[in-house]
Amino acid sequence: MALWHSWECRGLFWDGAYFLLEIVRAEGFLDFGPDPGRRYAMAVVEIPVVVAIWLDVSDLHWLARWWSLGMFGVPTTLYTLAVLRARNEPVLLAATIAAVAMVFMTTSFFIVGEYNTAHAAAILAAVWLATTSRLVVKPGIVLVLIAVLALRSYETFVFLGPLLALMTCWTIWRASSRPALAAGLHAGAAVLFLGAATLQACNLIYADDEPYLAYVLAHRWDFQWNRQLALVVTAASVVLAWGLVRPDDLRRQRPYVWAGLLLVLIALSPLLFFLKVVVGPPYAWPQHAARIAGGGVTAVVIILMWSYAAGLGRRLPVLAVLNAPEAARRFVAFAGLMLLAMAPWDIFLTRLYAHYLQEVRTTIRAHSGVIVLEGSPLDEHPNLSQGEQWTLPSLSLILRSRPNDGIIQPPIDSRSWGEQPFLPSNPPDLGRFVWRD
Repeated sequence: MALWHSWECRGLFWDGAYFLLEIVRAEGFLDFGPDPGRRYAMAVVEIPVVVAIWLDVSDLHWLARWWSLGMFGVPTTLYTLAVLRARNEPVLLAATIAAVAMVFMTTSFFIVGEYNTAHAAAILAAVWLATTSRLVVKPGIVLVLIAVLALRSYETFVFLGPLLALMTCWTIWRASSRPALAAGLHAGAAVLFLGAATLQACNLIYADDEPYLAYVLAHRWDFQWNRQLALVVTAASVVLAWGLVRPDDLRRQRPYVWAGLLLVLIALSPLLFFLKVVVGPPYAWPQHAARIAGGGVTAVVIILMWSYAAGLGRRLPVLAVLNAPEAARRFVAFAGLMLLAMAPWDIFLTRLYAHYLQEVRTTIRAHSGVIVLEGSPLDEHPNLSQGEQWTLPSLSLILRSRPNDGIIQPPIDSRSWGEQPFLPSNPPDLGRFVWRD
């Protein structure tokens, strides 16, 4: 799915078009001066498209795919490594797959958001620590690399950073032996996780452009618009709560059947939308709004992983039951069903966005000069809901295949109108870079 999303150029969604335009104009990495708190998470996903430019690729269509592949490829790789690391521990494996379903699949349409990489790195670090029984140099190096990436990734490391630092210290404490180099690497990773929390706290409090902390707090409940996230988290909560009250039932189908009804509702989301049953709007803005909630869900999953690795299974009946082969199989299978249930809505949104890109290309090819958004097909739903209007000039410029193709002008009263990288009436010359079908 990550490869297909990249092929469909989903990385152009929202701010993605503007970022790609700036990368192309610079023919290199973006200048991160205004936002250093996310520098590493942004830089690592730009590597494929920047390398393609350095290799003289001038087709903006392919550059948009490489841009998308970088953004999808990094978190997908991190989650895949976590799954491989947890493959011999059913409870950890189920928790990892559930994290992909609850966090990545519900918030990754807004793939340009650095939180996708940050949350994947946090899950990988937690799985890595939960499966570490003795301190070894090579795993220590891996953990340090994850911590370096997390150092400048996203604001949710304000609370994810200390959590992972404590888990790292616990791993050092419980190790049967502590070779100096391996212990030093793990201790260094703990320091880096704390450093990530400190840097992100400063980024929240001392943001130059706006009181960002106040903005985050004001929008903390916007995740409710992401119906799929609410449903899949509720389904997981049903199983977890049922297991806490009646742990032996996790050996049978009953709790999974009741929770599975919610998964069926999620899987039928596209059909229910066409039947005008309220399951969520057919656009991806709620995924953008739910990014902070995704960090909270990530923290809960990490705490559950830590509790399991710390041996609470000997004291919590639910974890003891899940260690039984039959219960473990059902638990992992349900996590896999959570992931599959999210796929139809994700596919639906991708097809919708691919149609939107085609509409934009048709519009700019049919007109030259400045194109007024109002009154065009792009000013109607669902096209109107496929991205930030202020990025339309950037998207138009990227999708141009001829010099006389038009540039779409967003509404004059657009909230971010003053942030335009260029005037639609005077677009920059991209030289050798052009969109080719």
